[in-house]
Amino acid sequence: MRKQRNTYIFILICIFVMGFLLFSLIQMQGYANIINDAGIVRGGTQRCAKLELSGEPNDELITYLDGLIRKLEASENKHLYTSHDSAAYHDNLEAVKTKWDEIKAEIPALRLSSAIELREHFLSLSEEHFDLANKMVYAAQYRAENELRNSIILSVVMILAVSLIMYTLERRSQQELERVFYTDHLTALPNQAAFEISAAEKLRSASPGAYLMIYLDLNNFKFVNDSYGYNAGDKLLLSFSATLKRFCNSNEICAHLHADHFAILLKKREHVIEDLQTAVLASIESERELNLSDILTCSYGVYTIPDPDASIASCISKASVALKEGRSSQHTVAYYDQHLLDKITNENKMTRWMHQGLSEKEFQIYLQPKVNLEWSEVTGAEILVRWNSEPFGFLPPDEFIPLFEKNGFIVDLDFYVLEATCQILKQSLKISPERTVVLSVNVSRVTLFQNDFIKRFVQMSERYGVPPKYLEIEITENVFIFDANTVEQILSQLRSYGFSISMDDFGSGYSSLNLLRELPIDVLKIDRIFLQESIRVEKAYAIIKSVVEMAHSLNMVVVCEGVETLEHAEFLKTIHCTVGQGYYFSKPIPLSAFQEKYSLLPTQKHPDS
Repeated sequence: MRKQRNTYIFILICIFVMGFLLFSLIQMQGYANIINDAGIVRGGTQRCAKLELSGEPNDELITYLDGLIRKLEASENKHLYTSHDSAAYHDNLEAVKTKWDEIKAEIPALRLSSAIELREHFLSLSEEHFDLANKMVYAAQYRAENELRNSIILSVVMILAVSLIMYTLERRSQQELERVFYTDHLTALPNQAAFEISAAEKLRSASPGAYLMIYLDLNNFKFVNDSYGYNAGDKLLLSFSATLKRFCNSNEICAHLHADHFAILLKKREHVIEDLQTAVLASIESERELNLSDILTCSYGVYTIPDPDASIASCISKASVALKEGRSSQHTVAYYDQHLLDKITNENKMTRWMHQGLSEKEFQIYLQPKVNLEWSEVTGAEILVRWNSEPFGFLPPDEFIPLFEKNGFIVDLDFYVLEATCQILKQSLKISPERTVVLSVNVSRVTLFQNDFIKRFVQMSERYGVPPKYLEIEITENVFIFDANTVEQILSQLRSYGFSISMDDFGSGYSSLNLLRELPIDVLKIDRIFLQESIRVEKAYAIIKSVVEMAHSLNMVVVCEGVETLEHAEFLKTIHCTVGQGYYFSKPIPLSAFQEKYSLLPTQKHPDS
């Protein structure tokens, strides 16, 4: 719209300038005619005088000269304005006309008499007329030259003015375009394109290692949008952006990349990361009406830029990698350093080896018993997995599960574990159904959201003839936060087949108690942190007791994880928690050790051997 308006203005100005130039050309043509006619009057009068003195009068010439003088007068009267040059020409024209009238008045007497005095007087009038006509011609020429010069100067000035106006309009339009193109429309911060340009300029004048690239991401921001609405989320982003902008000095810059992701280029100085964390925390806590300080946190990926000519996009990417790796290891601040590079290198090796490891059965099944606290009997077990790898040695799950969830291999591993579990149950049911207990298998969010998950899960249990009542599906609490409706539909279908559903790690996330009433859950597993807090804090005691009572009212079995001492077990008994699981009873052990210790799940050949 703005560009179209500028085009219209340019066209109008061009029309005006062209009109002025056309007017000037027409005027110059008129001046040329005046100069020509004035010259004819000057020469024609002398010819007329010569003819009269030689006795050869020419009345037609006199009439012609009268007409030219009237024409010159008429042309002068048409001028819209009178300049000094025009006034001089006009005075000369009047003088010429007056002298011509005097000459014409002497002609009748000259024709009747040949007196010398009369002829000399007539000749004198003719010479005076010539001088006056000469001045008139020069005045006309001088005026025309001045008018031409003025027209040229004015035309140049107008062209320059038009150019300046168009440059100004185009510059404003360009600036507006740049503002739109390089500015985030919500926060008014630079976007990534603008950030890369400005950051590169600042780096070029800096010494190596003088700047830090920091990638920031607000954790649980989706929860804010879902719970309080997008307006609240936008308001939070605006407040967060203002905080980052205030934190930057003149040699630093921040940007809103997308969603709840930000980048900031900071000069490397003492405690700069800690100061940034403090400012961000204060910004979050300032949103008191939302009360987000316990929910919303910020993760930071930090990269020290060694080369002033480094690609800003590459620096952002490295800081982002650091953030992702830090988040997977529960670190708020993570640095892109040699330790991280070694970790990435190791993960790449794991990725290349994982398929071979699965085919060679390097992933081993471990079981951790679930104990009925009232009867002190094992009523079930959680199936866990360990990776005993040739190149990596014995690995606990926290060293490979996050990687597999990231690269998607967790789907293959989950079904590998499910098949091994079904094999154990099949043999145990065949040998001794009374010594067969319910086994729970963990299903990751990635696996759960596979289109064919339900079909494959049901087919696996049917292939090994395992009744659904012996299989319990454990889903972590955080899975329910992502898409509760979809999760509810999936679990409801599984439950309709007879499988039990367990919410794992309850208390570690932000699921509401109301969600428990809506979801198809049979077993509630309370996170180990919840148990430890309840021992130390009186308020937490009341909370965990209330959770257990509510779960019982919803006909849920309550399993408390992290039972590590007799004190823990006794505490759980007092609040009527049904089942305990933890190192107090047993750490995760191979199937053979589980069978030997508890005389449960007998098999002819151990799947983990």
